[in-house]
Amino acid sequence: MTISRRAFVKTLLGASAYRWFSPSLATAFGTGSAFGVGRIRYQGGNWDPRPDALHKLLLEVEKRTSILVDGRCPPVTPAGAALFDSPFTLMAGDTGFEPLSSAACRNLETYLRAGGTLLVDSCEGDASGQFYQAVRRELDQILPGIPLRRVPSNHVVYQSFYLVDQPVGRTVVAPYLEACELDNRLLVLLSHNDLLGAWARDNFGNWLYEVYPGGERQREMAFRLGINLVMYTLCQDYKEDQVHIPFILHRRQWRLE
Repeated sequence: MTISRRAFVKTLLGASAYRWFSPSLATAFGTGSAFGVGRIRYQGGNWDPRPDALHKLLLEVEKRTSILVDGRCPPVTPAGAALFDSPFTLMAGDTGFEPLSSAACRNLETYLRAGGTLLVDSCEGDASGQFYQAVRRELDQILPGIPLRRVPSNHVVYQSFYLVDQPVGRTVVAPYLEACELDNRLLVLLSHNDLLGAWARDNFGNWLYEVYPGGERQREMAFRLGINLVMYTLCQDYKEDQVHIPFILHRRQWRLE
């Protein structure tokens, strides 16, 4: 059973999260609210390997969809209440890191089971590297009994806005996403392919990292995947979240009744 946004509201901790999803904002992410993403700051390792890359993705989200974004992307501690300020949170890295506290693991479990989504982006260029191993270690504590599995190619996450044939990033270390799934909802999504590296650009608009082997077409597909991940987070319960459906259908070039 998929948890709707209304259920997410009822279970979130803290008044700021309730304001974000208040029924008075039922127009869904219009002028009264904005979609933001928190970045998990952990101890040890490199929690921010691609500064400002997420902001660049959110600019594309706002440009290409009906979603108003908050591009600040603040760092959040996994044990803090600010984790609940957004339904979508990023955890990135390129090396191993220290174990999270038990309080952080409990907080993340509450967040994920309540309806939050965690995107994990490995920037290390190794599908079994130190960052990936550290993430698996933590997920075993946060979501015991819910293993990481490959997301099938026909999953709705690849169709939520764009039709994406293969998940790519700055690299194509692994041509798949992994996920922890509960009640037909992807709680955690993991990319091995350095999505942030494909999105990163400087303030003059220059790309910071070369994308290979597919060049600029691959970079565009990385942006499309990122937008799909945002749309999947917001529109899992399609019966209650109809506001974006016309935009989705238009992007797919399907006929609107």
